[in-house]
Amino acid sequence: MQKYFALTVAVILLLAAVIDSLVVANETQFVVITRFGKAVNVITEPGLYLKWFRPFESANVIDQRIKLTDGKPIEFLTQDKKNLVITPYTVWQVKDPMKFLEAVRTEITAAHRLSDLVTSELVAKAAYLPLSAYISVEEGEVKLERLLQEVSDSAAQKAEKDFGISVLDVKLRRLTFPDQNLRHVFNRMRAERQRIAKKYRAEGEEKAMRIEAETDKEVRGILAQAEQEAAEIKGKADAEAISIYSEAFSKDKELYTFLRSLEAYQSIMDSSTTVILSTDSPLLKHLEVNR
Repeated sequence: MQKYFALTVAVILLLAAVIDSLVVANETQFVVITRFGKAVNVITEPGLYLKWFRPFESANVIDQRIKLTDGKPIEFLTQDKKNLVITPYTVWQVKDPMKFLEAVRTEITAAHRLSDLVTSELVAKAAYLPLSAYISVEEGEVKLERLLQEVSDSAAQKAEKDFGISVLDVKLRRLTFPDQNLRHVFNRMRAERQRIAKKYRAEGEEKAMRIEAETDKEVRGILAQAEQEAAEIKGKADAEAISIYSEAFSKDKELYTFLRSLEAYQSIMDSSTTVILSTDSPLLKHLEVNR
């Protein structure tokens, strides 16, 4: 009985040792084999591997996928002494798993160390640029992309050398002014916008006045031409009327005089008109006088 029990225990211990000696690596992981705490081998390809059972050798799994780490807000002075607050983030992944394990061991520690490194690089380079390099309405003045590229390149060299980390990119999550300066900045921005709006209004009013003056000039020209044409037409009509009157008068003088007298009567008298004239008045010539 004791023999079977000992054999069972031995089999169980052997199975435990075999299982503990198996290492499974997938495509998203590095596996670093350490012997008494010292890295001796790195598994970079997915598969099933063997190692010595613990405590002789241990398997340390390190994620090789791309990660994103948010930094803390950084307040600094620009070259022209303006306060800014920037919040960076870093895109990175483990490149040298053995160095990573020796230098930082965990992702949390790596994120803190990397955040400190990016912060120091940003502050060192950002302070040499004026405010217009960060915020400007003028094309070509903003140098933010170039600054971040320089910070990314510099941080990448140090992170790879010291931590075995590859820095892929450094970007800004946020860029703003300190809370105590926001009101002053907004007032200045508002004043600047009002100045630009006033300039546009003045230019618009000047252009409107110029258009109105040109329009008035054109209208006066059109009216003068119209009046001239009207005067010419009226003159021609008057000349034609005089010609007609002259022709009519020459054909029958008495009839013409009679018709003109009737037109005169019609224009100066109606049913309520009372006219007192002398008996020798020319107006009485064609009227029937009641005696």
